[in-house]
Order: sequence, then C-alpha cells, then structure tokens
Amino acid sequence: MKILKNILIALVVILVIGLIVLYFLPNHYTVSNSIEINKPADVVYAQVSDFNKWGTWDPWMEADPEAKVTVEGVPGTPGHKMSWDGKKSGMGSMTVVSAGANQWVYSALEFIKPFKATAKDVIKLEGNGDKTKVTWTNTGGLSFPFGRLFGLSVDKALGTDQRRGLDKLKKYTETLVAAQPVAVADSTAKPM
Repeated sequence: MKILKNILIALVVILVIGLIVLYFLPNHYTVSNSIEINKPADVVYAQVSDFNKWGTWDPWMEADPEAKVTVEGVPGTPGHKMSWDGKKSGMGSMTVVSAGANQWVYSALEFIKPFKATAKDVIKLEGNGDKTKVTWTNTGGLSFPFGRLFGLSVDKALGTDQRRGLDKLKKYTETLVAAQPVAVADSTAKPM
C-alpha cells in the first residue's frame, strides 16, 4: 500500500513539473520560409492572391484531395475566402484581410475542427525583374497545455508543408507562359 502511495505521489509530482515546464514554453509561434521563383511578381501574385488557383500548389489540398473546398469573393480583395471540410484537413477557412498588388496577401485563418484556433498567414513578394522572392509566414497562438506541446514540433510540421507548397508554387508558376503583347496596327502608316 505504501509503494502504491509513493508511486501515486511520484506521478503527481512528474505531472505538476511537466505542466510547469509547458506553462513556460512560448505561447505563440512563427514559421516562415522563402523561395525564389523565376517569374515576375505579377505572375506569382496571380497565383497566391486567388484561392481558386491554390489547388495547383497548396500542400494541404494535396494531402486531402477529397476535402470539400468552396471559394467566394473577388480574388486579391478583402473578403476573398476559401473554406474547407475534409477528413484529414478538418474544417476551417482562410479569408483575405488585405492585399497589395504584386507585393503581399495577408489572410486570417480560422480552424473549427478538429480543434478551434486562429492564425495569420502572410505571403510577401519581392519582385526583381523576372525573378520574385516569395516569403510565406504563418503565426498563431499556442494554448495551454496541448498547444504549447504542439509548439515544440510546429516548425517541423508546418515548416515542412510550407516548403513543399513553395516548391510546388515555383514549379507550377515557372511553367506558365507569359502573355505576349498583341501587335497594334499603326494608324499613321500608308497602305502600299
């Protein structure tokens, strides 16, 4: 009986110490990754500002192809929204809060299932002629205690998906053919 009591006390002490350690872990996260794409900023912006086009490069859509995805609103404007409901991806939405043409798209994420959470998502573009540096940053809070525990691996889990998405965005965008200018007839030319 005394051994059982000592084991119980030891377990309680370990649990309390574990909770104290979790309490002092960061209560938020930031994951950010970049890639250079060999296309001008306007071409890249057209892909990241329109949720209708995310299916070609988004890593989470690839992981849950059976998810029901709906898109509403005008691409690249506040209120443009993508909602999803899937077995692997859960349920949530992403809504454009602000966008700067060929410069950035700032969105708010809301997760409903399997857990409730919110996050911020920013895709920043730095154009330099025919090349564009794309930086994808995601930030959010980490609730106590389980969120703090998740925070220990968030960079590995989310960062890996971000990098895969950026690689897919690069490969896809670099295959796009730029629109060629249309020849305009010279109205001052004399017929032959």
